[in-house]
Amino acid sequence: MFVDLREFTRFTETAPAAALAEILAEYRGIVAGEVFRTGGTVDKFMGDGIMAVFGQPKPSPDDAERALQCALQLVRILDDWTEWRRLEGKPPLDAGIGLHMGTIIGGVLESGFHDEFTVFGDVVNVAQRLEAMTKTLNASLVVSAAMLSRVPASLSAADWIRKDQVELPGRRGTIGIAYLQRRVGTTALMSVV
Repeated sequence: MFVDLREFTRFTETAPAAALAEILAEYRGIVAGEVFRTGGTVDKFMGDGIMAVFGQPKPSPDDAERALQCALQLVRILDDWTEWRRLEGKPPLDAGIGLHMGTIIGGVLESGFHDEFTVFGDVVNVAQRLEAMTKTLNASLVVSAAMLSRVPASLSAADWIRKDQVELPGRRGTIGIAYLQRRVGTTALMSVV
């Protein structure tokens, strides 16, 4: 799962350092708290981007269900957080979430200077590209059809908009996706970056 703030680059152009630190701390705390609550792991923080995994280092039969539960709950929590910030007169920033499932490779990548545990592979690349699609689709969450088929009860849990044969940049072939449109009333007030 990838979670990323919309408009954050534009926000950093004019925001004082204290405001940047405040919003990143709030946002990271919200996302990491929900990921850990649902049994996931934060793989890494990348500025305003967060990569989380479920079933690593040890897979469980309910990894897909917990990951989707986490993503759906994050949509609600982050929408409420954005609205709260707006009402408090603070800059509201929407988030986008991309979620995919499949086999990943996990291990320590060594560079000789900085070693870190991470996961990688096609599943990771697809999840990142699904998160990037949230911008063009005006969506809060984009998931692969493979993810939804693994958790059939989720089909009725939300108002999914489905698309078949979607091309992802830098990847051959197409995949099916489903997404949730951004909730009305929580649109950020800043221009699109």
